[in-house]
Amino acid sequence: MRELAIEIGVRALLFGVFVFTEFLDPFQRVIQPEEIWLYKNPLVQSDNIPTRLMFLPFRASASRPSTWPASCIVSPKVGGGRAGGSVLPSCPCTVP
Repeated sequence: MRELAIEIGVRALLFGVFVFTEFLDPFQRVIQPEEIWLYKNPLVQSDNIPTRLMFLPFRASASRPSTWPASCIVSPKVGGGRAGGSVLPSCPCTVP
């Protein structure tokens, strides 16, 4: 019950901060003379972003078969037979 009260309190605090900052005057940025050249670069109409290279690591890791469930079958006990027979904590096929 205490955790619920803390959760509600934190959410109410964050909502209060949001409402407070929502009604503040907008921030006006002053661009300094030495950084004005950053904004003078012309826009490029032909942007070509190679998305194939962006998702290559994800596709490589998704195509590899996982041996994680197989480790549960091979060695269900860890620790040399301690009292109670400890089970792998990260094993998805066991329930604590």
